[in-house]
Amino acid sequence: MPKVLVSTVINAPIGRVWHTVGNFEGLDGWMPGITSSVIEDGKGPTEVGAVRSLGVMGDEGALQERLEELKPDEYRIVYSVLKGPLPVDNIKTGMQLRPITDTHGTLGEWFSEFDTKAGAEEEGQQHMIRVFNAGFRALKRHLGV
Repeated sequence: MPKVLVSTVINAPIGRVWHTVGNFEGLDGWMPGITSSVIEDGKGPTEVGAVRSLGVMGDEGALQERLEELKPDEYRIVYSVLKGPLPVDNIKTGMQLRPITDTHGTLGEWFSEFDTKAGAEEEGQQHMIRVFNAGFRALKRHLGV
């Protein structure tokens, strides 16, 4: 099962960053290519098991993701992809924030593990790395840092 970890320094306090990334129904507010985010199943956006439907720009279709873990006191969110137009399968992904104490900034870590077709591990890893890097750049723009 291939794994990916992408990290970055965000020049904003951890609480401010968490306010954005810890909002399970707010991905459309900052992630490139996501046009809408709706919680489908009547659960609240902080309730483990909540399912969000994400509109995707272009004709690629929609993503559907389930919240697996939300730990605000640890600045950690984990979700699985139930369906979507991605070149990998059985995706479990998440974000962990850590305080950078000397600058009052944040270390962001975006991680994922998934399945691929035999021989496509590198392609799957590179795809996820591109998505996470684009997401971190967009998050920084959204936060104005």
